[in-house]
Amino acid sequence: MVAGDVACLMVITPVLKALRANGLDVVAIHHHMTGVSPVVIFLHYFGSGPATKLAAGVRAALDALGKYVRS
Repeated sequence: MVAGDVACLMVITPVLKALRANGLDVVAIHHHMTGVSPVVIFLHYFGSGPATKLAAGVRAALDALGKYVRS
C-alpha cells in the first residue's frame, strides 16, 4: 500500500495522468492557501499492490513533476 501527496506549481495534469496510468488513485486535489503566488496545488494519492509497481507509479509522477520544475 502507498499513500501520499505531491505539491505542484499550477501544472497538475501530467502528474495526475502519470499517477492514473500507473494504477494509483487520486483521492483529493486542493490547495491550502488562497491569494498566494505561485499557487501550490496538492494531489493526494493512494494505491495498493506490489511494491515495485507502486514505486514505479510514484516515480512516474515525480518524473512528470520534474519536467516542469526544471523548465
